[in-house]
Amino acid sequence: MLQKIVTPLLFAVSVSAMAQSSGQGLKPPAPGQAYVEVSLNGLNYAQTGMRLSPTALRTIVGKNVSATFAYEGMLAVGTSQGSTTVGTAPAYAKIDPMFGGYLKARKELAPGMEVFGRLGAVSLVKKLDGSYFGPTPTSERMGSVSYGLGVKIRINRDTSFVSDYTSYYNRKQETVDGVSLGLAFDY
Repeated sequence: MLQKIVTPLLFAVSVSAMAQSSGQGLKPPAPGQAYVEVSLNGLNYAQTGMRLSPTALRTIVGKNVSATFAYEGMLAVGTSQGSTTVGTAPAYAKIDPMFGGYLKARKELAPGMEVFGRLGAVSLVKKLDGSYFGPTPTSERMGSVSYGLGVKIRINRDTSFVSDYTSYYNRKQETVDGVSLGLAFDY
């Protein structure tokens, strides 16, 4: 559901941000400037034959190294579990907690609008429950290379709308990825 609203919302915010930024002369991020992103993530946990959609609240703290590069730390906590029924067996999944580090590259497309890519590593805990997974709940820490692509649209001098797709885990026929919507604050 979150993915279905990303495109129209992104378009509406970009039009609004472009209209606001056209006369304000907003500057790109300065080296040494710190920022915080807070976003809601619609996650997808998938393994062979099954897909679950838990959610998480994600916070990213970053520092600009130059006008085009930054480094970031990420922490996310699960806010809800995904559930489905396979045959007659219920299955539940929650991703909590999740943390990682990234290098971020960005390119300004227009005044107040940039695209970015992230590459890093993530550690997460998957919690599986329900008779589909067996008689007892399981919890397992997993780690993987992580990458993502996104867009940041400046709303005013210190606040931006941010949205991205990130692959957090992709190994052993299991994947955890998701789309996020949130706000970024520059300091």
